Amino acid sequence: MKSFHRLLLGMLLLGATAAHAQKNIANEELDPLSGTRVQVRSVFDPLPPSGYAPMRIVATNGTARNARWGFDFHSQTQHYRQNAHRSSFALDVPARSTQSALFMVPVAVDYGDRSVSVSSHVLRVDFSGTGFDVGSKYEHENRVTGRTALALSETLAEFSITQLNKEMESRLRSSGGGYYGGPVTFGSRFDVSDLPDSWLGYSGFDIILLSSIDCQKLKPGVKRALLEWVRLGGTLHVYLSPGAMASSLGLPEVTDAGSKAVSLGKIAVFGWDGKTLPARETINRYWGEKARMESLRSDHATSGSWPLLSLLGTRSFASWQVIVFLVVFGLLVGPVNLFVLAPAGRRHKLFVTTPLLSIGASLVMVVLILLQDGTGGSGRRFVAIDLEPDEAAAYVTQEQVSRTGVLLGAAFEVKQPVLIEPLTMPDTPWAKLKNTNNVQPVDLTQSGRERRGNFFQSRAEQGQVLRAAVSTRARLELKAGAAPDAAPTLISALGFTVDELFYTDSSGAHWRLEKPLSTGQSAMLVKTDDSAHRLGREAAMQPAVQSLRDQLAVVGKDRRSFFIAKARQAPDFTLDTLSSIRWEDDRIIVFGPVTQP
Repeated sequence: MKSFHRLLLGMLLLGATAAHAQKNIANEELDPLSGTRVQVRSVFDPLPPSGYAPMRIVATNGTARNARWGFDFHSQTQHYRQNAHRSSFALDVPARSTQSALFMVPVAVDYGDRSVSVSSHVLRVDFSGTGFDVGSKYEHENRVTGRTALALSETLAEFSITQLNKEMESRLRSSGGGYYGGPVTFGSRFDVSDLPDSWLGYSGFDIILLSSIDCQKLKPGVKRALLEWVRLGGTLHVYLSPGAMASSLGLPEVTDAGSKAVSLGKIAVFGWDGKTLPARETINRYWGEKARMESLRSDHATSGSWPLLSLLGTRSFASWQVIVFLVVFGLLVGPVNLFVLAPAGRRHKLFVTTPLLSIGASLVMVVLILLQDGTGGSGRRFVAIDLEPDEAAAYVTQEQVSRTGVLLGAAFEVKQPVLIEPLTMPDTPWAKLKNTNNVQPVDLTQSGRERRGNFFQSRAEQGQVLRAAVSTRARLELKAGAAPDAAPTLISALGFTVDELFYTDSSGAHWRLEKPLSTGQSAMLVKTDDSAHRLGREAAMQPAVQSLRDQLAVVGKDRRSFFIAKARQAPDFTLDTLSSIRWEDDRIIVFGPVTQP
């Protein structure tokens, strides 16, 4: 199977992504006389099974006129259920210049196909340019969907990937885990010099592997993006060559202590000989690790496993009304129509009465639906906000579920870069996306800030998880000047009101808020015990799905000068989607370090 990154897109050449293939990159000349050419290549080879796939674009315009190139990507799964995600991008290239860009291309998730562990996937790229013809190219990729999505650097892969792939294939054959032959890949490869400076570029992976040599080459923007990805749930593994110290690599939160929880994610440090990764030991390390894509396909799909869904309540689908309507319509269009409206000798009236009855029935059905379900919809949201004042950022993870009536439009715009992923739902008459083979395909579109497709549908229940890194100066500050044995006083610069708050001071003592604290105000805390502190934290996390609760439970464990609070509104951090959904009774938790005087 050819790699996506080595195929031509009509007049466009897709080069390879990693260092082992970059040496052989060839550019397709669109105009040999002027030297006009375009190159597109993926940062990761093969593509991730979910999230975004970062694509590097380099375009040279050798003509005397300004040009614009358009790139339309179509990611589609190819098993029984064909899910699709389309996206569009444009690149302006002035006359006689070269421009480069990094496009975050969303990839289709393999919802519904539960019987296979390898997903057949096709990526189509349509290319057009000012003054040039339109070209298209299809590329098929087998992506791992039932296992952990790994990405490793060329430094780690160079002398190890062959044995790692062989050991992975052997393990799959012996485990009977749905392996049906074909190529086996331990993980996606990448060149560290090519990594994106947006966390979205890593969002499709569970674990990223870097060597200490790689870490020293990372650009500041890439380091920040990797940290943002970790804080939103990613896992970073750093392999130290002999003599290297993790604390000297310039990566925040990386220490020589082995493994460390960092917000919702984790960073771990391992030793290696500087050349090869032992195949069996490495496969054992990653075998059976939870795959984030499986969370999209299963965690929220069991009744009772997602408390937020129960807050939405239940509603009868009222299928009996449909049956009654069909019976009445059948009587009208049949016997009544034949024997009363158009009796024998006047059958020609059927050409008038039948269409009128059908139109009338349709209007009655629309009125009934509007009266029963209304327009728009209602929903519930759980929002976890990780405030990191030293980084001037908040890391938002938002779960939401909604039930809709009649939607007059399903398109919406997002304010900032955000990953929005549909969730499979419990099997009810309202659910369209379920954890079964008998499920409606997911068909999504992204163009700039606009999102379209069946994120939201009329008369349906749907759930999504959203993640974003938000720039902010919000914080909680400890008031200076208090006596050593005095109760702490916190000053709020959050931008919203918190109703409950639990705080662990620098000595490990627990404190709580007595009454709501608004932004710009201060409050003296009262002491509480460990049991009340633990129960308060658990109650704040309760609406989240179990896998997210497990992540949140680790966040503040044994943390000092750390707070967790509950709120009902946080407008600057809540991630908005379809405006016609009435989001009611938001459950919001905010947590992070308290700024010390």
